[in-house]
Formats: sequence, C-alpha cells, structure tokens
Amino acid sequence: MELDFSKQISEAGKTGLWENIRNKKKRMGKNYRPAKPGSPDRPSKEAWQKAQAAIELTYTEAEKKTLNKPFRLPSGSKKKFGVYVKNPKGNVVMVKFGDPNMEIKRDDPDRRKNFRARHQCDSNPGPKWKARYWSCRMWEGGKSVTQVTKGSLEEDLYEQQMLMQENPELNNVEEVEEPEDEGMDYAKDAAEMAYSNVMAIKRNIAMIEALANSSEEIKMELGESWLSGKLVICDDYLNSVVKYLASEE
Repeated sequence: MELDFSKQISEAGKTGLWENIRNKKKRMGKNYRPAKPGSPDRPSKEAWQKAQAAIELTYTEAEKKTLNKPFRLPSGSKKKFGVYVKNPKGNVVMVKFGDPNMEIKRDDPDRRKNFRARHQCDSNPGPKWKARYWSCRMWEGGKSVTQVTKGSLEEDLYEQQMLMQENPELNNVEEVEEPEDEGMDYAKDAAEMAYSNVMAIKRNIAMIEALANSSEEIKMELGESWLSGKLVICDDYLNSVVKYLASEE
C-alpha cells in the first residue's frame, strides 16, 4: 500500500506530489523527463524535505539505526557506495551511487564548486531516496568521505554487514542503481548550448582573421585600446576554459 504524503507536503504547495510524478511517468514512458528548475511542476527543496520527514515518521527502531547511513560497496561493484533508505512507497531499498573508477576530489575548491553547481546540490539536491542526494553529500566541503559515512567522529565507519546484522530485514531489500543526476538531460542540454557558443567563437575568430588579412589598415585597427582590451580579456577567458578541460582530461 502506498503512503499518502499530501497532508505533510501541502504547505509547500505540492499536494499529490508523488501521484502527479507517477502519472506523468506512466503517461510519457521513456520520454519522461523531470520538470526543469523553475517549472511549477518541479518539486521544491522544501517539498522534498517535508515528504522525507513524513517518511521518517514511519521508521521502526531498527530502521532508525540502519537507514540513511552510507557504506562502501565491495571491490568490483558497479557503484562505489550504497545506502539503505525508504522510498515514497514506504519500502526500504538500497540505493547505489558513485563511480568506483573515479576519485572524489573534494579538496579542490573549483572541482567541488563545479560538481555541486552541476548537480544542484545547494538549490535542489532531491530526496534521500535518490542517488544524486548522496553524491552531493559526498561532495560537501570540509569533510572527508570517511567523515561523511560516519554518524559522528566518534563512531566507526559504517559497514554494510554490521547494518544487516542490526536489521536482518535489509538482507531482502531491492537494490536500486540509477543515474547520479536525474537532471542529467538538462546538463546535456547546457553542454550542447555551450558547445554551440564554442562554434560561434570559432566563426568569429575566422572572420576577424579574414578581415585583418584583407588590408593592413583593418589590421592596425586591432591596436585600438578598447578593442585590444577586449581581445586580452577574451584570450584570458579562453585560456581558462582550455586549462580546465585539459585538467579534466
């Protein structure tokens, strides 16, 4: 039986949130895409939090001790981490997240800022039953992965086996592997738009080169202070882009 959170989330203006999402998925099938940020259909951060709070009211004592506690998955797993959570239907599932072949470089401020912005970690990280929420947790500043996977600095690192011993029902839960970012399609759209900007820059550079080569007089115009200043700024920005992409490679 599916839980009804409409009462708890009504204050956020999202009455029937889960039903609306499920109906949209059924209606659109493979063409389903989460509502874009700013859309009236997009659940707000407050709506996610209220819905999560409603779910946590249903926790048993064993679940309070074992849910929402990330742990490392065994070597060879398709994902790096796992966490037991309760989904909107009230079922406990194990959400897997994190690329096992990628190092989390949280100590690099630029990389951390870029990751958190790309995944909307500060504005709308999504609910605890989604991989993106836990990926954002792993990329919080000022914490190591070890600290994130601890309830406090005094506790031992969580181990899956220990959680399963504490709550044997975890042995039979469904395992869920999903994209880290449910807004990945929007990220792809942004990347395509940025690439179109690159192509526009390329065309403008070719035009400038052609004009400069067409006459010495036009070439001399590039020395105008206001124009040369803009070219210096442009060169600086492009150098930053090149250096960043080269470091990612």
